[in-house]
Amino acid sequence: MASTKCETSGGGGRLLTLELPASLRARIVAEARAAFPDECCGLIVGERTGEAVRAVAVHPTANLAADPAAGFEIDPSAHIRLRCALRGTPRRIVGCYHSHPNGRAEPSERDRAAATGEEDFVWIIAAVAGGEVSLKAFDGCAFAPVVLAR
Repeated sequence: MASTKCETSGGGGRLLTLELPASLRARIVAEARAAFPDECCGLIVGERTGEAVRAVAVHPTANLAADPAAGFEIDPSAHIRLRCALRGTPRRIVGCYHSHPNGRAEPSERDRAAATGEEDFVWIIAAVAGGEVSLKAFDGCAFAPVVLAR
């Protein structure tokens, strides 16, 4: 049977909820504000249980995009280092986050093109508008909305 772009990488089934503690929300918001007018980016570490992912840490990374005001590229070496550090633990990289300095917390065409298609990988978009930052989460397969819980 041919594989599809959206295959589960171990969690199984649709991702419906991302549990993101207030301290991690605050950190992403602060990074989005500090990076403005550029995009910030980073990785999310956590654990998946059923239809929910519980985030336990966020790891900011350098934005290596040629134009950081129009897109983001997570430093691959930071990604590899983090994956190695998590080996042998129940935690893993469960997603990524980045900001949109245009004020829209919706996936851009660039985001969709860069998505890996992992069904249980979550994307957080932090939209910066007039100094305010709003967060939304999406699954990494179809970019369907994911509930952000505390």
